[in-house]
Amino acid sequence: MSTRHLVALRGDEDALYREHHRRLVLAVRRQVDLPAELIEDACQTAWTILLRRQPDRGPTLFAWLRTVAVHEAYTLSRVRRRDTQLGDEQLERLAVHDPLPDQLEARRALRALASLPTRQQHYATLKALGFSYEEIRQVAGGVTYTNVNRHLTRARGRLRDLERDAA
Repeated sequence: MSTRHLVALRGDEDALYREHHRRLVLAVRRQVDLPAELIEDACQTAWTILLRRQPDRGPTLFAWLRTVAVHEAYTLSRVRRRDTQLGDEQLERLAVHDPLPDQLEARRALRALASLPTRQQHYATLKALGFSYEEIRQVAGGVTYTNVNRHLTRARGRLRDLERDAA
């Protein structure tokens, strides 16, 4: 993906990280009872989302970061709980999991994505990466929401047709 399709960094991200990171970790640790490494992961995810979304840098920035990190911490907590609740039989099944079918499925999906027209391919890739319609619209140079929706709808239709034809 070329850099012209990414949200422009404002250049203050390093200074923001240095200014707020330690306080962010402490604030999340006070709100969520998780091991330190999961708190750190949640905070790092909040910084990654800041880089991707580039929110306003006003006085509410720290509150925004804390909210994002706390939500991520709750998500990590749910995943951790789920993983610890797996029984021996499920863990054994996971241990002998053959990754080859997953790799073949991923390659098939990439080939299908590559068969789409360029704009549909680009929008579908951004959507798969977690971008919202509004973020895709901004990255694409201010096209309309309807335009993004139309291209994603067509891309999903083509991918369904390819899947049906392959079956």
